[in-house]
This record gives sequence, C-alpha cells and structure tokens, in this order.
Amino acid sequence: MPEPAPATAWTCERCEVTATWMPGVEAPPIPPNWSDEHGVLHCLGCRRELAGETGVADLPENAPAEDRRKQHTHSRIEFEIQLYPERPDQQIAKACRTSIVAVRRARERLGIPRVDATAQGSRP
Repeated sequence: MPEPAPATAWTCERCEVTATWMPGVEAPPIPPNWSDEHGVLHCLGCRRELAGETGVADLPENAPAEDRRKQHTHSRIEFEIQLYPERPDQQIAKACRTSIVAVRRARERLGIPRVDATAQGSRP
C-alpha cells in the first residue's frame, strides 16, 4: 500500500486561513511560523492573538477593560520578542501594531537586549 502524499495545504484552526504550496514544490511539514499542537494548526497571526488572550486570562475576572487591553498588548509583544529576539524593535512594533517604545520596555522586562536595526541591515 503506498504511503499517503504529504500535505500541500494547511488550514488554521482559528481563522481558517489556508496556506498552500504549488504542485511540484517540496512542501514543509507545516508552513513556516505556524504551530502544530496535537494536530491543531495555528497561523502566526492567530498565535499572536492566542498569546494576548492567554495573558489576559491570567488577570482577575473583574479587571478593568484598560488593564485587559494593556495586558493583551504586553503579551503579544513578549510573544513576538521571544519568537524573534534578533528582530529590530521597529519590525516587532509593526508586527504587533504597537509603538517602538512599548517593544523596548518589553525587552527590558524580559531581559532581552535591543537589536540595532542598522546592524541587521534593515530599513529604518
């Protein structure tokens, strides 16, 4: 009996976005930056959102909305920094839709040094 062909299309369990590879192109086990937790696939965007939601879940149920919003943002930034510590703050801020200052503060909280964008060859 022949082995099943490897997947060439994956769908995020949360947002239902689908990633595909063209026929004839060697597909990876899962798309880059996706996660596979016990057969449940999540794209990078949903992984960021889940990190934010996990941070908010740690707050008391009666936490003010502003505290919940801040914690969601902090958790998303920390997730991104831990995933890509070598990325410049500008790129992380853009990915998280936040300020460069917020990323710098998160790096300080985590004890992860800043990366100079010019050292990485990135555009300012």
